[in-house]
Amino acid sequence: MRRRLVISYVTVAAVILLALEVPLSIVYARHEHDVAGAGVVHDATALASLADEGVERGSTVDLQAVASQYRAAVSGDVEIVDRTGAVLVPARPGDTDLAGPAVRAQLAAVLHDGFGGIRALPHVDALVAFEPIGSADSPAGAVVVAAPDESVDQRVHNASLALIALAGGVLVAVALLGLVIARSVTGPLTNLEGAARRLGGGDLRARAPENAGPAEVRSLSREFNGMAARLEELVAAQRGFVADASHQLRSPLTALRLRLENITAARSGSDADVDAVLAELDRLSRVVDGLLVLARSEGQRPDRVPIDVGAVVADRFDAWSALAEEAGVSLDAVIPGRPPIFALLVPGHLEQILDNLLANALEATPSGRSVQLSVRLDGGVVEVHVTDEGTGMGEQERRHAFDRFWRGSTSRAGTGSGLGLSIVRQLARASSADVELRQASSGGVDAVVRMPSGRPPELRPSRDRPSVDTPRR
Repeated sequence: MRRRLVISYVTVAAVILLALEVPLSIVYARHEHDVAGAGVVHDATALASLADEGVERGSTVDLQAVASQYRAAVSGDVEIVDRTGAVLVPARPGDTDLAGPAVRAQLAAVLHDGFGGIRALPHVDALVAFEPIGSADSPAGAVVVAAPDESVDQRVHNASLALIALAGGVLVAVALLGLVIARSVTGPLTNLEGAARRLGGGDLRARAPENAGPAEVRSLSREFNGMAARLEELVAAQRGFVADASHQLRSPLTALRLRLENITAARSGSDADVDAVLAELDRLSRVVDGLLVLARSEGQRPDRVPIDVGAVVADRFDAWSALAEEAGVSLDAVIPGRPPIFALLVPGHLEQILDNLLANALEATPSGRSVQLSVRLDGGVVEVHVTDEGTGMGEQERRHAFDRFWRGSTSRAGTGSGLGLSIVRQLARASSADVELRQASSGGVDAVVRMPSGRPPELRPSRDRPSVDTPRR
């Protein structure tokens, strides 16, 4: 916008200068030629008066003296003829302006009609003036004076250059002044844009200056700040409500569970109803924890840093191996070696994503089958695959799997909260990543996390990881 304003100022100034200086140049050039022409006519008239006596006496010596004085004083040339057209004082040798037939024809016309003045001659660049000698009714001769017009053209050229330089200076001044004015107008808008960008990035304390710029911009800044303050208030109230609700729910749930466990311990034998209630209490606790995680992750845009994806996958593989073995599921991992693969992620998010995906994969995989973790680099995107050998999901189920509280048709009753994949997607979006569920070749589900790759400032070899792509079991 600033550039457009400056360009508009310069364009308007250029149009005004063009409208003023072009006519001024034309008028000045015409004036200079008129002044030069009047000077040549004056010289011709003066020479005709001085040559009158010499022509009457037929004294070529006097005429030569008059011509020599004129040539010495002015850089032009002169030629004098008598009433018959005979040349009394010839032009300087080599002077092409007075040697042509056009000059001879004009001299004959002056001797015939007695009218002098400047007359246009073809192929003659000089200013040529004719003047009869003696009476106009019966001229005793004629004088023709030629003055070069290079000096006139040079003055016109210099004046044009001066006008161009003046126009250039004015345009530069207009550009600088326009830049100052544009900054005063666009500066507050730039500040407002920056505040809007920070607010969109999750900084709810971002505000725009309200005392800079035109009245309209100040009013817009006040409205924006009011909106940002209201948004901050609403988000803070929502987060506070979720935190308070989770705290208030956890305490009675814990107390209720303890009372049920005490009742069960006091009674002999097992009670299926009590066990069902305890299972539902566990599920309700997981729902509360999941809602709290979602509420904390929504609306936040934390900074991303380069993360060694292979190291994170290896760490989660080690953490889940024991649980997989206990469930009778073989957990495998294909982890890239050197060079390591890095992705731009929020610290800690990839671990939570893999924990949720591994929990779902182990739950869906029957005993005796396997779950595989793998990492690959596809162009500028890092992919992490969690592939199970369960019963799989249909296309409709995969489409709704990330909805909150959605549970698949094969989910076991009393397990899960229906928030795991919602949390996964929310955490992935915070890292500008994406999560997709695909149909695996084994018939199960292939959960793919796609992340933008990133180069760390320094690469250090890891002793805990293999140097080549090696399966881990």
